[in-house]
Amino acid sequence: MNIYLITDEISAFISEPLIAYLQPIMSDRVAFHTRQYSGIVKSFWEWEDLFAVGHQEKAKSLLPPGEHYFIFLYYGANEHNWFGSLNQDEPNVGFLQSFGWEKFDFNDPIYPIAYHLMTLVTAMKFFGQEPNIDFYHGVSKGCMFDFAGIREEVRYKLQSGQICPECLGKIAQRANDRAEAMDYVHRLLSLFKSVKENMFSIELEQYFGELDYRLLIEPDTSLVLEVDNRRIPLQISSGKEKAIFMTILKYQSGLTYKDFEREEILKEYLWLYYRYFINQGSYESLYRQAKQQIADRTFKKQLEPLICRIRKKLQAALSAYPQIFEAVTIKSSQGSLLVPIQRRRLQNNLSNYKLDVG
Repeated sequence: MNIYLITDEISAFISEPLIAYLQPIMSDRVAFHTRQYSGIVKSFWEWEDLFAVGHQEKAKSLLPPGEHYFIFLYYGANEHNWFGSLNQDEPNVGFLQSFGWEKFDFNDPIYPIAYHLMTLVTAMKFFGQEPNIDFYHGVSKGCMFDFAGIREEVRYKLQSGQICPECLGKIAQRANDRAEAMDYVHRLLSLFKSVKENMFSIELEQYFGELDYRLLIEPDTSLVLEVDNRRIPLQISSGKEKAIFMTILKYQSGLTYKDFEREEILKEYLWLYYRYFINQGSYESLYRQAKQQIADRTFKKQLEPLICRIRKKLQAALSAYPQIFEAVTIKSSQGSLLVPIQRRRLQNNLSNYKLDVG
């Protein structure tokens, strides 16, 4: 699928961050291209002139087989005061406004533009071959195809971030390639979710205030987070997961993967693992195995999945407390791995393990 964004001089400033936002979500199966509009700039447009811009760009393009959609992203008003539309006589050509979103109290236009751009492309993709193109809902139901004639309805469909069952059924019926269509719709819903989260995020701390918390390392090596008066066990597995988390936690400035190959750090990590989590074997055999992995350049590959699992487990346990999660998860910063929690929020109750705490 190819989407050609034809931009006037002002809209060109939006196209780059717009594509940067959309591309990772829609994947490389959707290719975005930019074209500069060099015609007469207007403050007020008739629809036939808006469609003509896309048609002219399409006419002069050498198009390989595939899907090609041409949208004129312009700064100005139009005769029917619509955000955007496709051309019913040439349904892979359309237009979309790049301004006016501030009237809806939308601080960043990238998100509503991204939403409406992909809504327009979706209409072109699945309904463009209809003899009488009519896919909008006159009564809003929180669907991407709500007509949304007033401000409250525009906000409603953006906050809903959904495609109604009726429209999903129509899309499925018109899909020539079911697997491709399912992947496309899945990415579309991911986009809508992202738009919703970016535009209408709720900071609960504004209402409940900042929570007090401490991270406890208990005598049995269990990790517990005390949030106000609530205790939340962190389900980091006993073994290498917990050993690597505790090793990184000890070093406030962080550790690189290369640091774990240094004798001092390697022995500390392996000692934690052997001392608290191994019931059989010897430390020497554990050390020799690690040194062989370092020689084979596979040691880093042993650590990366552990850190990934730790992050996922912490995110699942602390989904209701995003600010606390950011403080206790393993973060990457300038090549180093670190747990950014303040030392005063640490309490170490584990014997034979030194950790500087506040």
